[in-house]
Amino acid sequence: MKSHQLFVITLALTTVVSCKKNTLVEQVDVPATPIEVVKVKGGSSKATDVKAIEGAFKMYELPYVYKALEPNFDATTIEIHYSKHHLGYVNNLNKAVIGTKYEFLKLNDVFKNLNLADTEIRNNAGGFYNHNFFWENMSANGGGEPDGNLMESITRDFGSFDAFRSQFTEASLKLFGSGWTWLVSDKTGKLRIVTTPNNDNPLMKNLGFSGIPILNLDMWEHAYYLKFQNRKRDYVNTFFSVINWSEVLKKYDAFPKVAVSTSTNNVVNETTVIPAEKKQTSSVPEEFK
Repeated sequence: MKSHQLFVITLALTTVVSCKKNTLVEQVDVPATPIEVVKVKGGSSKATDVKAIEGAFKMYELPYVYKALEPNFDATTIEIHYSKHHLGYVNNLNKAVIGTKYEFLKLNDVFKNLNLADTEIRNNAGGFYNHNFFWENMSANGGGEPDGNLMESITRDFGSFDAFRSQFTEASLKLFGSGWTWLVSDKTGKLRIVTTPNNDNPLMKNLGFSGIPILNLDMWEHAYYLKFQNRKRDYVNTFFSVINWSEVLKKYDAFPKVAVSTSTNNVVNETTVIPAEKKQTSSVPEEFK
């Protein structure tokens, strides 16, 4: 009897140890995930270096080398952002438009005709356009403050450049999740700050607002996390050190401003068009040209 009890106890202990051993193996025996090492070129970043798949849309040519924005923005982040994330949006868009009403439309016309329920087009066309806009509004010689009509409008609509910068920063930090911060103008030249979730942008219809975009900031984590981690305020502040204000001014001056004249009782009685500069950029929506 004692031998039988000893056998049962031994068997039970063996089973428990075996279960624990198996459980332990299941918890720690996880295949290693390879880490991709990105080599920073640090040299030419022409359009020929990064190509999208054959399709309706081509990769935007980065106007500077990957390391050009250092020490403000590091070359590794710029290269991954441009050659991985941005390229991905263009490739996905080229695939998504095949056989759809968007296949032969220009990008601005895609947004004018976009059904927001077409989420694949919405996300990838937005990601393509938003990044094009983001890259061209930064420069190695950027920073400081704008001048000309843009500075006058910022002072008029925000009180001062410092007040504008503060409001732009706070709007960016309050944006929940991934998205973009925009400085937009209406047809009269009045400026305001708006944010959009994911890859939405002011050119899309039925978002609850409209405007001509002249500046934007990428608030997706891939835009800042390698250098700034969770320090988003540092990222936004650093962005102001690389803003290409001459490019932003060019966008602002590129479309005609409609001046509204009012009488003493604040009733609108006439409108006139203020001529814009002859050169116009592709970033201006067709309906505002």
